[in-house]
Amino acid sequence: MQLLRLWLLQLRYAATRELMFRANFFVWVAVELAWFVIQLAFIGVIYHHVEEVAGWRRNEMIVLVTTNQLVIQIFTAFLMPGLSKLPELVRTGKLDFVLVKPAPPAFLISTSHLEIGPLANGGIAVAMLVAAVGGLGLHPSWGEMAWYLALVFAGLLVHYAVLMTLVSLSFWIIQAESVLLGYYTLFQVARIPREAASGWFRVVFTFAIPLLLVANVPAASLIRGGQPGPTALFLLSGLLAAVFSTAFFLFGLRRYQSASS
Repeated sequence: MQLLRLWLLQLRYAATRELMFRANFFVWVAVELAWFVIQLAFIGVIYHHVEEVAGWRRNEMIVLVTTNQLVIQIFTAFLMPGLSKLPELVRTGKLDFVLVKPAPPAFLISTSHLEIGPLANGGIAVAMLVAAVGGLGLHPSWGEMAWYLALVFAGLLVHYAVLMTLVSLSFWIIQAESVLLGYYTLFQVARIPREAASGWFRVVFTFAIPLLLVANVPAASLIRGGQPGPTALFLLSGLLAAVFSTAFFLFGLRRYQSASS
């Protein structure tokens, strides 16, 4: 309960900060919206020439892409800003101030910086998702929607695990900010239909780094109903990835030498 109150205080601070710099808020929304529109336009161009891609029809692909957009925007709002600051905290020794606080360091780092702007684009993704689902003639029940949101949360866990593992490399290398570029490339994998991938690519991004499941499993559950096999694999791989990333962070933390040492 104390951690929840702390998180809510940080959220209120982030909202106040965004209201102080409104231009930054609107620029963020405009840039992310433009990128989202480009993705949808690209889908429109592809499906102007073909009926389906890897078994996914046009509206089904929009459900997949908007699901990925929803996961990314929530992650970018609540977790990514704080995690991306870890390399700087380690390099400058400011991690000392985090470690002396009476709360888990991983929680403090993950939630230390919040961005409100991505939530606006998350709302746009939800609107597009509802339109695509309606275009398919689907009428999901409240239970199906709740399960979809639970799978979206599992997707957030996968993104958290991937980025936490990458930024934890800052305990061993100096310019760890460069690994963030690798993450920006990796998260694009999530919007690819899993059926379109094959060979080592599909194996790696399904089992080792389960990004191919992040949007595919929630979208497929909404479109085609429950799929026990892929869903169980997604939940298990996401849990294992989160456990590994936490263990890797704690292992790196033992190597940390404070600014005073």
